[in-house]
Amino acid sequence: MAFATIGTAGIQAQSIDLSTKVTGTLPVPNGGIGIASGTTDQFLKFTGTETLASATDNAGDLVKLGTVSTDNSNVSALTIDNCFSSTYDLYRIVGFHNVTSGGAHNYFRWRTGGASGSSYTTGDYQWINRGYFISASQPSGAYFNGNYTADHGRVGSDIRSDGDAAYVTFDLLVSDPNTNVMGRGQITGVSCVRQNTDQRWVSHHVGITNGANVNATGFQMTVSTGNISYGRVSVYGMKQA
Repeated sequence: MAFATIGTAGIQAQSIDLSTKVTGTLPVPNGGIGIASGTTDQFLKFTGTETLASATDNAGDLVKLGTVSTDNSNVSALTIDNCFSSTYDLYRIVGFHNVTSGGAHNYFRWRTGGASGSSYTTGDYQWINRGYFISASQPSGAYFNGNYTADHGRVGSDIRSDGDAAYVTFDLLVSDPNTNVMGRGQITGVSCVRQNTDQRWVSHHVGITNGANVNATGFQMTVSTGNISYGRVSVYGMKQA
């Protein structure tokens, strides 16, 4: 049987316009993706056959929404504005920073007003720190303090001031701070501090809440005295649905 052939001159470079000459869904074996459209916030994956499908496997993944850092600049605060919205209902805040003054406490404050936000300093914060310390003079012991009507939430207390050891690290989970409903904006998490006395390491379990309806759009990490010499803070959003 004779087969039809096409000479080298039969197909010229760029002679097939894919935008007008090819219609329909191109199958995977032919170099296509097998579907005509996808779904917002989903991605493509193989389903075990030659077909690619729109998938929701990343529905609960963390999405980085903002980062702020400083390097030996002695700033008064690390602030991320306009990171909370109705898009996500859980957020994770992670970071660290060093302080310039011994005995400084690490403060957390909500920010309101979007991209040009301002710190919320009304005495509606409630916070509890409970932890455990180890030192040379006192091998082990419990640690507890708190405040019911503060103008800040505390994430780490009595930070040392001796160079590289003067730091606090934190990992916080924030629930729906952008919803203007009392009881939202809850924060739980842990932090580790090199303390000012006895060179103690302390793990803080933190709970912070607003006693008023505050529609938070961002947050700020600052200190009770002195400045932040260097550090980095990042916030991630997560969808539960």
